[in-house]
Amino acid sequence: MRAGVAWKTAHALMPGATNGQLMRASRRILSACDGKDRSVKISPAQLQELVMQNWQCIDRECPACFFWEPMSRAINKFFHEED
Repeated sequence: MRAGVAWKTAHALMPGATNGQLMRASRRILSACDGKDRSVKISPAQLQELVMQNWQCIDRECPACFFWEPMSRAINKFFHEED
């Protein structure tokens, strides 16, 4: 039943599509509806790379201390909160 609904939805959205294109679109529709969390998350290493490219310290022996793992968790939580 779900596959039929996905096929009809794909066909309605892409009326001139080939059967192969409709099959791919139907699979993507079904995947989007399966309830799994496929959101992209930022890792501590990615956060460090982003921040350190823009970090400047006027002191040669800068005392800055970063906690990458908690910061990345906080950013992921901020961007994935439901409104």
